[in-house]
Amino acid sequence: MNSINPMNSRSSGLLMLIAVAICSCSSPLQAEVTLDPGAKEVKKIEVTQSMIGYRDTLRFYVFAGEKAVLVTKIGNANTEFPVSANLYVFPADTTAEGLDKWINNQHSDGLFPEVPEPVAVHKIPAASCSVKSHERIGEVDTHDAKFNRYSVTFEIKDVPAIGDIKIEDFTDTASVHVKVEAG
Repeated sequence: MNSINPMNSRSSGLLMLIAVAICSCSSPLQAEVTLDPGAKEVKKIEVTQSMIGYRDTLRFYVFAGEKAVLVTKIGNANTEFPVSANLYVFPADTTAEGLDKWINNQHSDGLFPEVPEPVAVHKIPAASCSVKSHERIGEVDTHDAKFNRYSVTFEIKDVPAIGDIKIEDFTDTASVHVKVEAG
């Protein structure tokens, strides 16, 4: 007569669970969502002006499917062009139209009263943001000042995983207007 020893059965199950836990802990952690701002299909919106004139350049990278927006900011106070970036993550029920309205409110006079609010804002480390080069490509006269227009190539790279989100390294170019000092 063969009998099944319940202790052996439970011990086998416990050993199996321990083995699975060890395997999953020893494998490298992988981000579940990868955002690639350099991809051709990513919607990009660049803002260089406000209602009162030229401003720091904002570049919005819209990931509608992932409910996220990466916002880069390039300073226009001088030709050092400091770069910073934040990743905004929105609720799962956020629409592409909602993201567009939120973006509009970030640089305009807030035309849209009902926009989605981010559930998380992640500052990209300063060490991950840099300017690679810049080139003066013209001059713009406004009613009260002159501005040099620059093409600025910047890079975002080596961004640590943000929870389950990974941002791919990318390089892009933006227009930045720097006021010409009277002299």
